[in-house]
Amino acid sequence: MEKGIVFFDTEVGVSDGKIHDCGAVRSDGAVYRGTSESDFAVFCRAAAFLCGHNIFRHDLNFFKSIPENKLFIDTLCLSPLLFPKRPYHALLKDDKLLTDELNNPVNDSIKAQSLFYDEVNAFNALPKAEKCIYYTLLHDSREFEGFFEYIDYSTQSADTEALIKAHFDSKICTNADLSSIIRYYPTELCYALALISTDDYHSVTPPWLLHNYPKTENIIKLLRSTPCMEGCKYC
Repeated sequence: MEKGIVFFDTEVGVSDGKIHDCGAVRSDGAVYRGTSESDFAVFCRAAAFLCGHNIFRHDLNFFKSIPENKLFIDTLCLSPLLFPKRPYHALLKDDKLLTDELNNPVNDSIKAQSLFYDEVNAFNALPKAEKCIYYTLLHDSREFEGFFEYIDYSTQSADTEALIKAHFDSKICTNADLSSIIRYYPTELCYALALISTDDYHSVTPPWLLHNYPKTENIIKLLRSTPCMEGCKYC
């Protein structure tokens, strides 16, 4: 049985910072549009998950009260992890969704829904080692915990450093200081590894990601463009 999930989007006033319009679609097909936070909360009551695009840095900041006991999923955070190649997913333009109609939050919610299910399929298609690496490094962060809960994915504790070196053998310097990167920059490391895994040298990191996770490019440089003194298979 599918878990209850609501996909939503808001239109916020530039000058007053208030929600002028909110649209949502529920996994059972129901649709909501309005401005009442209480009505929106009622619409979401039976759903365990709320999902949207760029909700952590945008939409959720404008609600006076967030519906309680929900797990949140942000398709923006997932997109460079699961669609690292260029061109990116057809619905994406950096941090924006490509939609057919301006200022229609219901339409944007439907697009987010389509993107999300593509992301679920993309994760399921990853090699087992990559799934384990991403889960181990990301499942405790608010940007990703809801996603792993929704897809019911978990794995036993692993030696993440050894797993990365084995899976990315000949793609990264095996003498790079992975332990420090894992400890301090787990999210940036995952984004870097996703890009490295494509073997597409024309791929570029989305500008929004570099703005919010500027260490990503530094990590790629450490793993790929800093030859080690010892000399490994990659270097």
